[in-house]
Amino acid sequence: MVFVLLMGSVDDVSAHANLTRAEPAPNSELPESPDRIVLWYSEGVEVEMVEIRVLDELGEIVDNNDVTTVGRPVESVFVTLPPLENGTYTVTWANVSTIDGHRVRGSFLFSVGEQISGEIEPYTQPIITNSQEPFLRWLVLLGGLSVAGGLLLELAVWRPVLTGYRLNIVAYRVGWLYLGGMVLLGLASVGQLVSQAVSTFEVSSFGSVGEAVVSTLGTHWGGSWLWRSSFFAVMALALIIRYFREPGIPDRKHSPRSIYATYVALIASLLFLVPITLISHAGTTPELEFPAELSHYLHLVGAAMWVGGLFHLAIAVLPAFRSVDSGERRAFLSDAMPRFSAIAIIGTVALGASGVFSAWAQVTSIPSFATPFGITLIVKTAIIVPLLVLAIVNHRWIRRRLVSSDAAGRWLTRTVIGEAAIAAVVLLLAALMTSMEPARQVAARQGLGLPNGFQGDTISENTEIDIVVEPAKTGRNKILVTLLDRRGAPVIDATDVRVRLSFLEQDLGELPVSLEDTGNGVWVLEDAVIGLVGVWQIESDITRRDGFDARAAFRFEVLSGSGSNSDAIRLDRDLGRVLLGAEIALIGVALLAVGVPLGGWYERRGLAFMVPGLVSGVLGAGLIIWVQYLSPVRMEQQTNPFVPNEDSISTGLSVYTSVCSSCHGVTGVGDGYASDQLYPSPANLPVHVPLHTEGELFEIIRSGVAGTAMKAVPDDLGDEDVWHLINYIRTLNGTELQ
Repeated sequence: MVFVLLMGSVDDVSAHANLTRAEPAPNSELPESPDRIVLWYSEGVEVEMVEIRVLDELGEIVDNNDVTTVGRPVESVFVTLPPLENGTYTVTWANVSTIDGHRVRGSFLFSVGEQISGEIEPYTQPIITNSQEPFLRWLVLLGGLSVAGGLLLELAVWRPVLTGYRLNIVAYRVGWLYLGGMVLLGLASVGQLVSQAVSTFEVSSFGSVGEAVVSTLGTHWGGSWLWRSSFFAVMALALIIRYFREPGIPDRKHSPRSIYATYVALIASLLFLVPITLISHAGTTPELEFPAELSHYLHLVGAAMWVGGLFHLAIAVLPAFRSVDSGERRAFLSDAMPRFSAIAIIGTVALGASGVFSAWAQVTSIPSFATPFGITLIVKTAIIVPLLVLAIVNHRWIRRRLVSSDAAGRWLTRTVIGEAAIAAVVLLLAALMTSMEPARQVAARQGLGLPNGFQGDTISENTEIDIVVEPAKTGRNKILVTLLDRRGAPVIDATDVRVRLSFLEQDLGELPVSLEDTGNGVWVLEDAVIGLVGVWQIESDITRRDGFDARAAFRFEVLSGSGSNSDAIRLDRDLGRVLLGAEIALIGVALLAVGVPLGGWYERRGLAFMVPGLVSGVLGAGLIIWVQYLSPVRMEQQTNPFVPNEDSISTGLSVYTSVCSSCHGVTGVGDGYASDQLYPSPANLPVHVPLHTEGELFEIIRSGVAGTAMKAVPDDLGDEDVWHLINYIRTLNGTELQ
């Protein structure tokens, strides 16, 4: 509940803070001076740290110095211009991300009244913008996970097992380990604050003390740091009450007050992980911010349960039993290790399931693995393999021999130390990845796995239609339509070839444009202007003199003609929510699997796992079912899932003939044989259909129109039939079909 409340106070963002679009577009050659420069970024940026400058060829600033931001979080930024003389101008920009605080800058050219003179190399963002950041993140993770994992280990493993003198020995060692973790955590957090101020304001470490640090605390990143510091303070106070009421002396009486302090410290340590989540890549996942942040938080909790527990076993708990009687040591280990295994199994499942979600969200496509982020992820995954092998050896082989073999205890100590060492390396790689730009953004900017132009072909009315769009990027595009007959010979009897471009993510309207016949069945449109990045649909209508008219339709992805293209690799929102549901359900299955051997529903220990396991499983399965079958869709914004090709239109014609033609007539103008009995008269479809989006048409057909004779279609008409019908009625032009 606290996690949800904290998340609700944070503004959503969509991606890394790179330039995705600009007006005028980079490298534009304008006939006259623009009145402003407008920039769009793929992520929210800090309002006070946005820069735009427009320079002439001599390097003089020519803008009005009135940078303005729009939206909160910032959706766009603009600066106004006075009337510019003919020439080439340079736009320089910089921003600071509201998520990770990284500073990004870049520049591009445009010209007024002439061709662009000169070239400019685009700014290339370094792999890691702050060399200190990965190591500081690593130290924060080491400190935070070791404290949270240690508290879980204490309450669930060694405290229920130990009593008396041995309990005090372990408590003494663990108390000092908590102290070390808190000192490490505090120093690393202060180091992060100074490092962030240095990176954001480009000052020295000494110069950051004062105004730069105070200004950093006023940013989104600084707000997360303050939240984290608050939880750190609560955690420190609770641990002082629990372990260090008298310097150097552990709590020997274990009073209720000190036990409550332990629980308070545990809760504060888990809440401490929430602000870390808010400044991770999870907050830069387009349209999936909350699922990604929840998954990342579960990832950190899973790491605390397994990795944090390993640190305490390796450094404090197991060394405390080196000098005790072998029989007593075996008794402790044989009782404590099954408890730890139960916690570690749940943590491992949470780590694995959330890791899959994170890999999908931040890498997304196979070619993206060729980026620094993707390569680091591969290395990290490879290093996890021996970690899992050691864990399996401990669980399946060593643990079973702890009761009878003292050698098994020694081997356990060695393998646990090995696991902890490997886990520390894995955390370092995780910190390194968090300091990098997500793989999908780098891959999109480099064009890895993205199409270079579009080409599609189909056969309609014995005519082979081949359509090429070059370069399939924003700006001017060339469209070529090649017509061949069944024998592969050029079709030369076409009298008109028209194409219609429509943007599927927003209703921009559409207007058929005739192409120029260049001979040999090739028709060309030289300057088709495409203005937006996203999925477009191209429809081509071919009129032939001595044959049936033909038709082709395709969908293709349009990238940015210039700029970053950082958001070109997009995530499937429904798939992301299904993955989150599967992740939660898997954690529930792990909890149930651990709870059954502990007594299931009939023992208190078993219930401690069975109840949350059942709740988690039901929530996860419920989320999957809701996304797949119950999730509401705003139909006016929905896109027709079927391309208006020949098969779809033919199916739509059959539906129209049986359901619609009696009122709207064969040609759709509203002159069907039943139209005379209707008031108001049926709509003229060739006139009215172009006025509505496909989603609106779906809703009209499915639900009808109140106050008119337009009733809802029969219930036995499926949604697919309605979509095919929409594709057909969009072809109506008020004349008889051939």
